[in-house]
Amino acid sequence: MKSIVMKRFVVFSLVACLVAGTGLMAQEKAADPAKDPRKDYTEAERPEEGYLARFQAIDVSERLIKENLDQIYMLKVIASNFKDQGWEKDYQTIYDTYKKGVGHFYKRDVIYARVELEKNKKEIMDLYKKISEYYKQQVVQLLSDCADTILNLNLDEASRSDPNKNKVVFHNMMRLRIAYGQLDDGQNNFIDGLYANSVLHYRVAKSYGIRIMEDLDPEKSKGKFEVHKADNLNRILNPEAPKTTTPAK
Repeated sequence: MKSIVMKRFVVFSLVACLVAGTGLMAQEKAADPAKDPRKDYTEAERPEEGYLARFQAIDVSERLIKENLDQIYMLKVIASNFKDQGWEKDYQTIYDTYKKGVGHFYKRDVIYARVELEKNKKEIMDLYKKISEYYKQQVVQLLSDCADTILNLNLDEASRSDPNKNKVVFHNMMRLRIAYGQLDDGQNNFIDGLYANSVLHYRVAKSYGIRIMEDLDPEKSKGKFEVHKADNLNRILNPEAPKTTTPAK
């Protein structure tokens, strides 16, 4: 008997909460129709807004709010470091969509928060795909330069007869093998659609390539890789100074 009463109480409580939430949504909708996200959809396209859909939307939205933000920060770093690629416009679109999705979530429009955040996730992956393709070109060229440098040193009589130089060359040959392994991993991730992961592998490959070139040809490498080194550390090389206002006198 107690079990039946308890089950009825739980069901009644859940229904009461859901009804209250639905009523609150209706009040918000009536309060400011211009900001109602439903106005952007026809009846044929509007997402399902049932209780189960709302419950699932909360779970998905909470996860994407964190996941997307982590990846958006990395995109900001990359877009800022490689301005010549024109990725800042893509980044701004991603930022705006994320902001819109989070806004819906805090206003308890969780269905539409999920829609915007899932759209945001796709925008993020599309930009990472572009970045991955660009990074691969950088890595292939850099590792090719490393291989040429090592080959030239192996053919150089002075280097071959110097045990210390031989040791340095051998050590960097091992680095080059690791770098090419990271290149392979990046390409495999790209094929699997894991574009953000492929970017991380390409960053590691670049870091090995840079160390090789700075070790074997320090004069030519001086100041050449500053952007890449900062980017590999997920830092903006030349961050914009915060805008300040002159205090009124």
